[in-house]
Amino acid sequence: MADKKGPIARLKGSLLISRDFGVLVVALMVVSLGFGLLAPIIPDLARKLGITDGAMGGIFALFAVAYVLAMPPSGYLTDRLGRKTMLISGIAIFGFTTLMLAFITDALQFAILRSLEGVGAAMTAPSAFALVIDLVPEEKRATAMGVEGTAQVLGIFGGPAVGGFVAGEINFYYPFYVGAALAFICCIIVYMVKEPPVKKHQEHPSLLTMFGAWKRNVEENRKLVALTARGLVMGVVQGLWNLGLILFWYDRIGMTYTEVGIAISIGTAVMASGTIYFGTLADKHGKMPFILAGGALMASGLGAMAFAQELIHVYLLMIVMDLGAAMSNPSVGALLADVMLKEERGRVMGAYQTVQGLGNIIGFTALGVVYDVISPEAPIVMCAAALALATLIMAVFVRERKAVPGGACAQDASRSAPVVSKPNGKN
Repeated sequence: MADKKGPIARLKGSLLISRDFGVLVVALMVVSLGFGLLAPIIPDLARKLGITDGAMGGIFALFAVAYVLAMPPSGYLTDRLGRKTMLISGIAIFGFTTLMLAFITDALQFAILRSLEGVGAAMTAPSAFALVIDLVPEEKRATAMGVEGTAQVLGIFGGPAVGGFVAGEINFYYPFYVGAALAFICCIIVYMVKEPPVKKHQEHPSLLTMFGAWKRNVEENRKLVALTARGLVMGVVQGLWNLGLILFWYDRIGMTYTEVGIAISIGTAVMASGTIYFGTLADKHGKMPFILAGGALMASGLGAMAFAQELIHVYLLMIVMDLGAAMSNPSVGALLADVMLKEERGRVMGAYQTVQGLGNIIGFTALGVVYDVISPEAPIVMCAAALALATLIMAVFVRERKAVPGGACAQDASRSAPVVSKPNGKN
């Protein structure tokens, strides 16, 4: 029988998978809102401390360095100490560092707090993912991950607009107080979640076991190499997205905190509204067309941003770039899952995220220097070229295989790993 429920009814049913899952989703939305509050003002805080744009790139890179180094022990402790314990600890670290940012007076304090933020982020990422999976039945995991991802995007969507408005219209430091309060509220909400018991693994995750699993998966499917190379390039690009664009908007276009917050929120809204839709189309028509089209949109939109002169140009180009991200992101994630052995997806994804984190380090460090030495436009042009390179890597080295009866790919039918089959038979 066809499902005649409307979207609101389906969303309500998804949230009611369990009481604890609904509580956790609310908590993740709250903490995402706190993260988003600071996006428009962190670069200007660094400038108020007398940090140059080049040095700022290096300090921002410390977040990614701490994230990469803390990821393996965080995954280990998530299994040993419990998901809820690690999640609350990571959020508490974020709340503490957010509050302390309002009182710092020099670059060293800023660098230390940015590093602590990276540790907190590494603690929350694996624990939140694992807790969501633990709380829902296997047949509803995909729905649960979709709801959880949408909740976080909605939180991030509201944060920059609120943070930019509060900083610009009320007081520059108030977003730090609000962000810290939201984090501590989130800790209380997560504490109310009843964590199910989890069987301890005999083999504990580490950096070596993650990359050993990645190597085994590469031997099964070489497409993982191209996808990981794209992840590295995209990590570099994220360095610009989080720093270079905002500095460019301040220096070349003269945008206010409020306008920067609105620009970020516009892009996030486009992603939130389009990701599920384009993911559904990719299941029906194949993933590569959306990866390539989305990559082309992101590269062209970012390249054009270097020539933006007015606020309306920024808003329109943010729509173009994040429309491209909405087109490509779900297909890339699905393709990653398809090329990984089912029993090792967690560790392989950990290795993939570590490589992407290394790209963040390169991006923050190099692009901050380029901004100072060459021009504010130079990092934007470089990252547009990097996006084009990432898309080219996918176009040249990744091919989707035609389906065979039973849902397996022609080349992959003999693999020991199960292949995800879609209702229409495409992988």
